[in-house]
Amino acid sequence: MLLTQGRKDLLDEAKLLDIPGGPSLRLRFQGMFEGRSVTWLATLTALAAPARSGTAGALPASYIEIGEDRAEGTPIAVGLPVAAIDAPTIRKAMIMIRQYRRLRRGRQEFAPPEQDARRTGL
Repeated sequence: MLLTQGRKDLLDEAKLLDIPGGPSLRLRFQGMFEGRSVTWLATLTALAAPARSGTAGALPASYIEIGEDRAEGTPIAVGLPVAAIDAPTIRKAMIMIRQYRRLRRGRQEFAPPEQDARRTGL
């Protein structure tokens, strides 16, 4: 699949293990971590998916959780404040994982969007 201006689609660099559009998706792709190239074994979860948001209350905090290396790669789970894991969300998540320089093993949580807005006054 090609994008405009002759650029290759970022999804061509990943192996999708599930069909996009649902509440979660697993994929594999290459990236850098701890100064070396790794195969990410990623699981993306939509924290605002209808089944999850059926209960009253705020969205849970977004997160990135990196596990211990395995023979087949490095597991990473990412919870995102979206309703579904579609192709644009997958692309953005891949870019975020590849460019975020403060990735570390374990779980990192980020304030839910409504808490961020209250804290900053937006």
